[in-house]
Order: sequence, then C-alpha cells, then structure tokens
Amino acid sequence: MVKMMNKRKFIKKLQNETSFSEEKCTLINDVLEKYFLIGKNNKNKVISELCEKLSIEESDAEKIYNISSKIILKEVKNKIIHPFGR
Repeated sequence: MVKMMNKRKFIKKLQNETSFSEEKCTLINDVLEKYFLIGKNNKNKVISELCEKLSIEESDAEKIYNISSKIILKEVKNKIIHPFGR
C-alpha cells in the first residue's frame, strides 16, 4: 500500500505557504495536475496557465510554482526517508 499525499493536505500546505484562499489553491492544484512538474517546457506551460487562470504576473506565478515544487519534493523526500510511514 502506497501512502500518497492527499490533495486536501497539499492544498492546506499551499494555503499556509501562499496565504491564498482555498479556491485559488484548488485552481493551482488543478493546473499542476494537468502538467508534469519536471521539465523546462512544462514549467513554462504551468507558469503561463497560472498567469492566465489567476490573472497574476509571471513573477508571481513562478513563485507559486516554486512553492508548489518545494512542497511536493519535500513529501517525496519524506517518503524515501520514511518508506513505511511515520
């Protein structure tokens, strides 16, 4: 049984890191699920879609992308270090 990060847990962490509303964080999650996070082309696609959906500037979208990547990579790292849960 693989324990994966829950969407709600990710959205809550994203809310805490960005101080956005739950609706905006859910929208960000939807955009991130659409594309694979790794890869320069996908990063550009995610950033441009975040700019479009949230009506924000590119620098803000890049910050959101970096925060989201940090949250996801931290969970992956924790799963590698603690494979059987905590």
